[in-house]
Amino acid sequence: MKIGPSLAFLWVGALKEPSRAAELLAKLEVSGKAGLLERMAELGSLLSQLTSRAFVEGGREAIPALEAASSALEDLHAFLLPAPDLPLGGEQVSAWHMFCVLASSILGGACERSRELVSSSLSPGELRSWAEGLAHQLKGLRGLLEDVHAFGPDYPAHALLEAVSSRLPGEVDLAALLVLPGLARGLRKDKEAFPELLAELIWKGLSEGLEGTEDGCLRLADVLRWTSRLLGMELKPEEVRKALRSLKAKGLLTSFDEKTGLAILRPRERDIKAAFEFARRRCRHGRAGLRKYALAEGLGWHPEYASAVINELVDRGLLVSSPNSWLPVSEEQARSLLIEAESCFEAELLEEAAKLYQLASTLFTKLSERAEGEKLELFLAEASYCDFMKAYCDARILYSSLDRAATTGLELDVADLDRLKVLVRAATKCLNEALRRLSALASSRDPEVSRAASEVVDLIDKKADKFKEFRSTVSNL
Repeated sequence: MKIGPSLAFLWVGALKEPSRAAELLAKLEVSGKAGLLERMAELGSLLSQLTSRAFVEGGREAIPALEAASSALEDLHAFLLPAPDLPLGGEQVSAWHMFCVLASSILGGACERSRELVSSSLSPGELRSWAEGLAHQLKGLRGLLEDVHAFGPDYPAHALLEAVSSRLPGEVDLAALLVLPGLARGLRKDKEAFPELLAELIWKGLSEGLEGTEDGCLRLADVLRWTSRLLGMELKPEEVRKALRSLKAKGLLTSFDEKTGLAILRPRERDIKAAFEFARRRCRHGRAGLRKYALAEGLGWHPEYASAVINELVDRGLLVSSPNSWLPVSEEQARSLLIEAESCFEAELLEEAAKLYQLASTLFTKLSERAEGEKLELFLAEASYCDFMKAYCDARILYSSLDRAATTGLELDVADLDRLKVLVRAATKCLNEALRRLSALASSRDPEVSRAASEVVDLIDKKADKFKEFRSTVSNL
């Protein structure tokens, strides 16, 4: 059978946990026919003991499943008995070799688990579930052995992907790592396909959670060791470098420095969630803000990976920019900023208050994009209130500047007067918008929404008279 690149890519595509499978394969004691028959005899004895205990100790609900597993074992034993006892190994992994590897894994694991169950207290439900799974595996082994007989024991194992996937889906990883070294060696001279195969394999490892990438980085030396061990061959740095280059071109890596061999991973979902929660905790009170070095130190990441995660949070609308840092888009953060803005306003720190109202408005607006119903109306009302206060603060700052100029006898700029009136009109518009939305929430049955709406109404009531007085003064200029 001619081996093309597509076959190797199919096997890599079927992989889920390559590192785990490699560890299992390295520890596995592979038996030939005689050894498998011995394991079957041991497993049969253990199943008999478990059935007797289940009968005596009141676990009868597990007995049908145990009997089904015993029956499947007997069927497999009867089918294996007349099979030829062929040697294992060789340059090309045979179908018979693959069967022996998968059977050794399943039977060895079943014997080990059976011994644990025999020597421990039995949970009928757990025992039944285990026995049902074992029966399914034994039937799958029997089916695979039928395929081996049909194709011939010397048939190449790499052609059995469909058979293994359908009969023993839980063993596909083990089967893949058994055949991939041979497929990779045959493909190594292909300067285009081989780096792509390595790239796919590395990506599978990253999806599994490749050891050494906890800090969000992938290092050429580590990848070289991992792929060489997985494929059973000594790879060259340039081969792995090409694979990493391919992953970067596909957008699966944020960056790759070919000189240092350091690659920054694309932000992982679990890390994005962890970073957002870190930002919420860090910024819970006030405007501490999130910076990449604080995030890197707090979560044990490389600073450049922390930066990539921050960028992803920004792109998703989960962080907004504040001076020299980032703030999480959360109700807690938005209301914390609003409280701080109110304090600054009361202390006549109008410029600082205006900045805080602007930030709070941005957060409430971002929150509204993911809300619906009354929560949507509440966030928009709070955003409108913040916009009102931002315009009010800016107007008062400009008015004070004009008042000082007039006091010193300087001529007032008409453009500044026009801008002042525009700010007051904008503040009025935002105030009316906030009141309209708050009015719609007056009859809300949601206590949280009702409380938050009442708090905003109280804030407006405290400022309404002074704003009206200020607006009247400006209109007379």
